[in-house]
Amino acid sequence: MKKIMSLIAVSALLGFGISAAPANAVTIKNGVNCSKAGATTKVGTKTYRCAKNPYVKPTRTTWTLRGCLTAYAMWKDAKEQYADWIDLAKLAGAEGQKTMDELQTSITELEATMKDIACKRGA
Repeated sequence: MKKIMSLIAVSALLGFGISAAPANAVTIKNGVNCSKAGATTKVGTKTYRCAKNPYVKPTRTTWTLRGCLTAYAMWKDAKEQYADWIDLAKLAGAEGQKTMDELQTSITELEATMKDIACKRGA
């Protein structure tokens, strides 16, 4: 249940917290090339890391919102563990299925938030 709540919390934070770009984020944005992998910089209230953005193609090191990288790692982990949770949910019957449906919805919403807001080129 903690993972479900974490996914929902991250999804909400990403959806409400990074939708507006600060005026001074002209040169450093998601998808802008960078040369030193692992470097970080702060622009206004946003922190960027020089890394490979999972949703920006072609794949190369670019400035990527730190929240994008964190959310992507959580999403990937949740997706990998989903099959294990399904087996456990079967033991709980209808309530377990309802919980799994909510978890799947949270995973899907988190991915959409990452693609459309946190990891989007130019964010």
